[in-house]
Amino acid sequence: MSIELLNATSASNSAFRVVCGEMTWNDKSISHTEALFGHVRSGNATFENGDGGHHLQSGDIYFVSPNTKYRLTGSDNAKIDVVTINFSNPAAVTQDYLPQSIIRALINGNCTSFAHISARDSAHPVLLDCINTATRAEKDKSDFFQLLVYGKMYEAFYELFSNNYVRIVDVESKSKKYRALMRVTNYIDEHYIDGLSLDEVAASTGISRYYVSHLFKELMNTTFVGYVNELRLNRAAMLLVTTDSPIIEIAAMSGFNNLSNFNRAFKLHFNKTPSAYRKA
Repeated sequence: MSIELLNATSASNSAFRVVCGEMTWNDKSISHTEALFGHVRSGNATFENGDGGHHLQSGDIYFVSPNTKYRLTGSDNAKIDVVTINFSNPAAVTQDYLPQSIIRALINGNCTSFAHISARDSAHPVLLDCINTATRAEKDKSDFFQLLVYGKMYEAFYELFSNNYVRIVDVESKSKKYRALMRVTNYIDEHYIDGLSLDEVAASTGISRYYVSHLFKELMNTTFVGYVNELRLNRAAMLLVTTDSPIIEIAAMSGFNNLSNFNRAFKLHFNKTPSAYRKA
């Protein structure tokens, strides 16, 4: 999906596919097709992905690669200015100048998914200038502002890659990891309703439990438990709206052996109780 911004200063189909605005908040995990630079103007927040939590404080800058699943929490008092860059339009001028190896790495997930640049880092002043200049240019729209925005985005990507905040990974190695992950997820998809454990999946696929966990963290930005729970919760949601089965039976049919755990997990994931979800 595309990210929705408060006070965006240009449309998402602008010449250079760059949009500036203020980050909107919700409690759910999100992902977006754009690359994103964020600057925490004030307050604090926590960036949560498969690698765990990353604390962000006032002044910090962060970068998120396209299609990275994450959640921002603890954000009640945080104001974050963001600049998003969409690479999905093959006719975009940006793609004629940024090296295609970088474009492909960003789009295909073959690079670092998250980077955190604190105010103490040497690249921080340059990146902050890029974000602020692009935001002002998009807002004022003076003559040839697109060239200024483009130049600053090019400079920002240079800082990310040259300082190793973002790295391109070995595609061949990652292909092997994806094949291993497919074996794991295929097995889980067939058995997630049962009392599935990490040890069972490891033994059945011939992959160590450590490596299974590593695959989920690196390639899916989640955990083994998180992936299994999401499958179970999505099945439960489907059964709630397509059957008249009691909720306790739906919990069991979805792989939950405890109704309280099911209710708690369902509300956390969908922001509604199972009964409220069914009525809606």
